[in-house]
Amino acid sequence: MSAAGRATAASRTVVAAAVLVLAACLTPASASADGPTRPRRAGAGAGEGPGEQAVRLRHAGVDRHAVVHVPAAAARAGGSLPALFHFPGMFETPEIADASAGLAAFADRAGYLLVIPEHEGIGWQGVPGGQDAPPVDDPGFVRALTDLVVARYGADPSRLYASGMSNGGLFTQGLACRYPDRFAAFATVAGSAPGVGCPSRPPAPVPMLVIHGREDKVINYGQAEAGARGWADAAGCAQTTLDTPLPDRDRADGTTVVRHEFTGCPPGTPVILDEIVGGGHLRPGGEPLLPGQVLGRGNGDLDANEAIWAFVSRFRLRP
Repeated sequence: MSAAGRATAASRTVVAAAVLVLAACLTPASASADGPTRPRRAGAGAGEGPGEQAVRLRHAGVDRHAVVHVPAAAARAGGSLPALFHFPGMFETPEIADASAGLAAFADRAGYLLVIPEHEGIGWQGVPGGQDAPPVDDPGFVRALTDLVVARYGADPSRLYASGMSNGGLFTQGLACRYPDRFAAFATVAGSAPGVGCPSRPPAPVPMLVIHGREDKVINYGQAEAGARGWADAAGCAQTTLDTPLPDRDRADGTTVVRHEFTGCPPGTPVILDEIVGGGHLRPGGEPLLPGQVLGRGNGDLDANEAIWAFVSRFRLRP
């Protein structure tokens, strides 16, 4: 077997283990399928030209790492760029997250900075699936990283966005509770549950997109729906939804998509739940790392990159 084949096989084994760990963390089911992240390191002060940059940041006594992808459009943008922070799930490295979801390629086409932070241990702390010892202050690391991305890469501080997969999606929920003054909009994929990752205070109203498989066996759909309803309640929306079936572009995948838009939301804080009918614990439009019997069916009708960017890019923080 080639080196690449061995790496892929190892990644699949690790992800399979993560599914079992995460499924045990929430009741009746809930968590993630991805983990520790060691990007190619280029110390602080790496160049700002187009391409992938590895960043090191010391926070809370720990060297933390992230990958920043600068789009080719940066050279001709003539101003600051928006930035999307993507938080990988358990046992998912930035490289695996990018390869399985096509994150950097889409960022190049859309023209935004892509930031993929690295978690310590097996996942993001403070949410199911994360290893809480030793404590590393993940929220504080993210806040410091946003400062670095604005200062070094010229990101527009009013157009920072957060998204995450599985354990990273649950962590993104926590950031929405903690930092509505830092990120302008949020999106989760296979990672939503009521109150998870949030301090005791009620969450602030924020724009929130939740994408979740109806047949997800790791974080069940009922929890994801309850999580979305919690954000709708915080935003002042009604609990009724406008339900729209999306085009079934891939009739062979055995899944469809229904978009549930909560009604009565203020213009600046919509909440949307994209239900992947028949879908499992996977990112729509991505490449599954494991066979369908482990994570369920994938979906080819919705491109999560497109859906997330179309949603979050509508918003910016007010000065």
